[in-house]
Amino acid sequence: MLEALESVPGSTAPLLWTDYVELRALIHPDRCFSRGDLSGLERRMRDTRGQGFAAESRWRDLINFAGVRRHEFGDSYPFAVSDDEDTLELRNDGTPKQTTYLHLLLAALMRHIPGNRRTDLARNFEETCFAIFTKLMPDGAEIRATWANAGNNALYQGTLYQKMCQVAADLRCTANFKERDFIRSDSGDGGIDLISWHPMADERKGMPISFAQCGCSKSDWRFKQLEASPAKHYHHLPVMHPWACYYFLPLDLRHPDGDWAHENDIGQAIIVDRLRLVRLATQYALHESLPALPLLSEVSVLNYA
Repeated sequence: MLEALESVPGSTAPLLWTDYVELRALIHPDRCFSRGDLSGLERRMRDTRGQGFAAESRWRDLINFAGVRRHEFGDSYPFAVSDDEDTLELRNDGTPKQTTYLHLLLAALMRHIPGNRRTDLARNFEETCFAIFTKLMPDGAEIRATWANAGNNALYQGTLYQKMCQVAADLRCTANFKERDFIRSDSGDGGIDLISWHPMADERKGMPISFAQCGCSKSDWRFKQLEASPAKHYHHLPVMHPWACYYFLPLDLRHPDGDWAHENDIGQAIIVDRLRLVRLATQYALHESLPALPLLSEVSVLNYA
């Protein structure tokens, strides 16, 4: 049911290749994906498309990165490298921690998910982010999900202009915009998925505030991370103190040495990537309460058992 499974990452980044091979192991009847499988894929691409990739170097890099993940994610990581380093094996024992990891893996590989299932997967990711964002906020904070397409479940209703007026009221500021500043038919979220503020036990202006954006794209995060930032909205929502900006993404955004990948693209946003999501869910004992993802059981090799 997945799409474009022989469409390999367009980048040499080990984090993307490891994700791709983990997905192939997840859906394989033998619960694994091997060096030979990758070489065979490269030959088919060369024969059918006239272009291949450096299969051997890709394999070495991704296996090294999988070993790093095994160490960093610990018992949340549902894969293992064989002793001869020729195979990446799925060793999913069905624990909530490993289920969380696999949910995030699928969210990071949205391009392989059929279009009619992407909305469900994106919402599952957003709800996971909401649960973790809630734990990151101080006791007593007011927390709102503002994402688009929430329908009657959305706390802010109407056009984007009307929603932003409601946000301004909650933040105790005077909105610095007019209705004509917005597209009349726009009912989206303005790039803000989550909002939190602490009332500070009174009704005065000047509160600690946080905004967050959630996104699954493997490349759009470079600009989407600032969708919820003061750089975009502070002129329109002139609160007394700029808010903290969070960006949640399912990628494991790291180099093999553990440092941030693409750090030159990270702006003034607090990045919460796969490793942080999994570790925070463990810290706050959230794994068992995170939203279920039926899609996982549909694609998993557990169906072959």
